[in-house]
Amino acid sequence: MKGKILFTLALFMVAASGVLFAEDHSPFFLQLQTDFAYYPKSDCITGESHFAPITSPYKSVEFRTVLNASYKLQTPLGGHWLLKDANLIFTDGLELSPVSVRPMVSIGFTPLPFLVLKTGASLGWGWNYLGIEGLCHLNKDTMEYEHLSTFSHPYYDVWASATLQFDTGAVISGDWSHLVMLATFSSAYSGIAGLDDDGIFEWQCSKNKACGLSYELQTILAYQMPLALRLAGVMYKMNGYYNGDVYGEYDKSYNGTFPEISISPVLQFCLGKSDGLFCLFDFSSRRSFDKEFESEGQSLLLNNTGREWYFKRIALSWSHRFM
Repeated sequence: MKGKILFTLALFMVAASGVLFAEDHSPFFLQLQTDFAYYPKSDCITGESHFAPITSPYKSVEFRTVLNASYKLQTPLGGHWLLKDANLIFTDGLELSPVSVRPMVSIGFTPLPFLVLKTGASLGWGWNYLGIEGLCHLNKDTMEYEHLSTFSHPYYDVWASATLQFDTGAVISGDWSHLVMLATFSSAYSGIAGLDDDGIFEWQCSKNKACGLSYELQTILAYQMPLALRLAGVMYKMNGYYNGDVYGEYDKSYNGTFPEISISPVLQFCLGKSDGLFCLFDFSSRRSFDKEFESEGQSLLLNNTGREWYFKRIALSWSHRFM
């Protein structure tokens, strides 16, 4: 079975944790998050911007689990109500998937209730088995992906982000007055050690990735309710590379700065004091080309002619807070 690993409910899980779990006074935080996604198949269609229908009920699945341990350090900047809860959060994490392992570290600073600044890094090792590819590079002679050695070519990334968050319940009292708004912009430099600067690689079954500086904008608008269905809303996400030169000779035709866009209804369920479940229905977009292709590597040789919209996946993320 060919799978894909990794999706992006992690930000929503962290940002909404204060809504889902009751606040406590312990500076320690230990949480296990398990993500699963199911992908139907939508064959690519040539031409300008269009919608691609589902052509088969199954294409692939993805799975990962992450254990995060955090410590909160109160850093009051003054007695004003906007500053008195300022804090630093130090986090160590370990991500496991069927084809990778990745330790992560990060530090977050909340100077104001509506602003969160974070930075972090990770180092990952991938492997390949039973047709599931965790770590590969593109052979530019054959335009096919070939396996890389697990320990001599680790994946790495360094990132920074800023999040603005607001809950109307802070100014309007009542259980039914909570409209939650989040907006995060992040930048990351990622790659595979030992590859050329214009090397193209595959990490956790995601192909046509380039070594370089990328960005992501993610916004969430949701309504909070005092029910088992705690939040219902919409997430918008856009991500891409700042400079198409990361794709080297393929930039001009492939359009290296092409931004992928997703619009996703999101639901959050409260399963008790320590457990939560997020559901996401992802309508996404990808490059549309002038010709058909058999493999992802071959698409780098084609001309990007527009944007193709399709239903990408159904994703579930369960979290359990130990302390």
